[in-house]
Amino acid sequence: MIRKFFTLLPSSLLLLINSHAQTATVTGRGEGCNNATILFYKLSDPVSKKLLPLTSVNCNGNGEFQAEIPVSETTFILFRCGSYRFSLIVREGKRYEVAVPAFACNSAEDENYLFGDESTLIPEVLNDSLDINNLIRIFDSEFNVVFNRVAERIDKRSGREKIPELVESLNRITGVSKDPFFRDFVNYRLVMLNTVAWGEYPGRVQDSVIINREFNPFNPAYTDLIEQLYSHTFRMILSGNRKEELSKAIAGASPSAISAVLSMHAGISDPLLQQYVILMNTFYGFYDGYVNKEYAAAVFDSLKAGGGSKYIRNLASVLGNRIDEFAPGTFPPPLSLPDSTGRLFSVTDLRGKPTLVAFIRNADYSTAGELPILKNWWGRYSGRLNVVAVITGRNFRETFSKLGKLPGEWIILNASDSPFISDIYELKIFPSFLLLDAQGRIAVRYCPPPSENMERLISGLTEQ
Repeated sequence: MIRKFFTLLPSSLLLLINSHAQTATVTGRGEGCNNATILFYKLSDPVSKKLLPLTSVNCNGNGEFQAEIPVSETTFILFRCGSYRFSLIVREGKRYEVAVPAFACNSAEDENYLFGDESTLIPEVLNDSLDINNLIRIFDSEFNVVFNRVAERIDKRSGREKIPELVESLNRITGVSKDPFFRDFVNYRLVMLNTVAWGEYPGRVQDSVIINREFNPFNPAYTDLIEQLYSHTFRMILSGNRKEELSKAIAGASPSAISAVLSMHAGISDPLLQQYVILMNTFYGFYDGYVNKEYAAAVFDSLKAGGGSKYIRNLASVLGNRIDEFAPGTFPPPLSLPDSTGRLFSVTDLRGKPTLVAFIRNADYSTAGELPILKNWWGRYSGRLNVVAVITGRNFRETFSKLGKLPGEWIILNASDSPFISDIYELKIFPSFLLLDAQGRIAVRYCPPPSENMERLISGLTEQ
């Protein structure tokens, strides 16, 4: 199947910012962003792509903002204005004055809007026309068009004679900078294109040569290329005649045995690239259900201890921790918020009986339909169940008043000053429910709402 790239996004970044990191300054102004909040993130890694909160800043009355970002050499960050998401490659000691679309901060009018996987834009850096972000944004805007046109011709088996002309049309923008980072970026992008145009473009670059020449995970086009070429490698091998060999290597948590299979199958010869592909496919295989958690954890532990570079060892550690997050029997992220009187309250104080945590964004139709059902059950579970309602919207008092009278034993917490709570708890919808056991460990990560089978789960816990 041809994979079409309508937006090719930077996906790699430094796994860890060291304690001696310098800062980069990001400033901007958005018409309509008066007093709005801008949220800054970094990605945990290029495989799981988890967003890690960095800082939040408030725009002034003119819609202007400034943020100091910790940077170790080069760091890849994201920031959110309303429903817009922007990515930036930032370097220590530099200042980035970025362009924000007019009224971007007013684009998330729906209170249930979540910062998910929507398209990410690279903003224009106004104070340096040759900044790497500008170069990548300009190149990708033309590359994406060519990529999709080539893919369409391959897919439809029509107009293939135009492919060399399309590919060569990129020549005029490939040499706009001698920056080695941009030069590598262009080379990796061209390999992505050449891979799709296989056999149709006589001047194609040998992808196996370039991708194995240097392990370069800090360049986003490199990790995009790895994902394009190798993200389904385990699945492909497991459907072929080397299935038993790979299955045995995974079960034995033997990166060397897995690498031996990879080197025969996919033209992967660089040892660090082999280990990266192992980590990526193990992680994806775990979430797709064809690599069980015990085997995945063992592979991650093996490369955490014996990976061929600090980057590989760090990535193995991050992915190993990632598959344990929110798993039943683990403790959730700490939650300490003020209640309606301003007193700071921690959910960890509630050990001794099960706890249901209800995350509420506002008093919308869905919330207004679910909470009354939960209130009607309260008499049956009073004294045996804690209920914590976390109101995450901007207007705590207004939402609280609209919810009507809540049972007096419920704990109501104010998260209006905690803009990253949806990211930390990976909330997908509102209202969202998290069920903890009597020891405060996760029993059900995404507990069904009261209108479905929540009561059966509560009954099972409270009767233990």
